[in-house]
Amino acid sequence: MTVRTTLLVACLVVVLSVPAFGMTRRPPEPPYVPGQVLVKFQEDVGEEKAEDIVREEGGTVRSILGRTGIYLVVLPEGTDVMEAVERFSARPEIRYAEPNYRVLPLEK
Repeated sequence: MTVRTTLLVACLVVVLSVPAFGMTRRPPEPPYVPGQVLVKFQEDVGEEKAEDIVREEGGTVRSILGRTGIYLVVLPEGTDVMEAVERFSARPEIRYAEPNYRVLPLEK
């Protein structure tokens, strides 16, 4: 390699390895709200039983979403959302459980 090529490569390495001034990298946000899951119970599970199940799994009911019968469940701080979804989903009283996915507007 020539001296010019070596200097060019060295400059590129330095420029690409140093973050831009004043910029820090944040970890990417998950596509769902941390600490929340949506839970739909089987039709024969009443509200009191549903709340008992949520408590057994360590959560609290924040609300029931309109006429859908879907429960917005808040998990204890630090709880892994996907593990909580698996636990809830494994119960026969539960039709389905999923993370509370973020809804983002479409860009024009």
